[in-house]
Amino acid sequence: MTPAALSGVRPVSHRIMNEAFYRAVTAAGRAPSAHNTQPWRWRVSNGALDLFVDQDRMREFPDPDGRLATISCGAALHHARLTLAARGWRATVTRRPDAADPTHLARLHIDGSAPVSRDTAGLARAIRLRHTDPRAVTGSPVEPGDLRTITAAFEAQHVRVAVLRSDQILQLTVTTAHARNTEPADAQWHAELALWAGSDRIAGALNDLRSPIAHGEHDRAATFAVLHGSRDQDLDWLHAGEALSAGSLVAAGLGVSVLPFSAPVEHADARETLRGAVPDLGCPYLMMRLGHHATEAIAPPTPRLTAAQNMELPR
Repeated sequence: MTPAALSGVRPVSHRIMNEAFYRAVTAAGRAPSAHNTQPWRWRVSNGALDLFVDQDRMREFPDPDGRLATISCGAALHHARLTLAARGWRATVTRRPDAADPTHLARLHIDGSAPVSRDTAGLARAIRLRHTDPRAVTGSPVEPGDLRTITAAFEAQHVRVAVLRSDQILQLTVTTAHARNTEPADAQWHAELALWAGSDRIAGALNDLRSPIAHGEHDRAATFAVLHGSRDQDLDWLHAGEALSAGSLVAAGLGVSVLPFSAPVEHADARETLRGAVPDLGCPYLMMRLGHHATEAIAPPTPRLTAAQNMELPR
């Protein structure tokens, strides 16, 4: 029986509801997550689908305040609610439903059937198209019209987007080169910035042995942006993850790759460095690289946990 056939019928059977939730959790498993950890757990109870953050999956990576795990959960939440909408369900989302449990991030409740718009269906299809591609961006630049469309998708999820100018990228590169942090993530970030600026094109730091110099292709056609907002709480990080999902799916439909970076926000010093390079920035949530690749990726897809591994059903 389809959702349309159930219009006006109350209540929706548990069997049909659980099937819808299973499809949503399966799609959520394809959401981008920090270090591909998928730090979330789903539970079906009392006719609702609950989302919990699972910090144990992040134990090998620095995330002391749970920022990256919560952003990852936000991306999974958007994938799930989009999938429900694309399958003809109207769902209510309650964020932070239990103030006494900080790990309980969201609850989805199916209210009934609803028509499916062409845009919703297209966005849901993009879930299988989206993938993370770390290769240097060497294709054509993102067209201004496409960038506006992608930015609007990000900002529809209660965050703001700052698109970096080339001088801000160079300033960030120089400032990071002089930073005293020696964590592995910082070293990787230095190398990535060198690719952004291009080999031997780091203004103001050419004679500094600690400046990040990378050889080979650089991101000459990339656009760099930061998701940010006025507050810096777990609810804001959840919205940032939903924004990452929404913008990435719209971008995938336009043939644009979105590569998120967590290193610029992993600790307070890194966030201050980012704010120093982009003075009008609020609280930074995540940095991203957008662009076209000249060739298709040949790397195999990253392994994903199954819905059964992420979902608890009532006993």
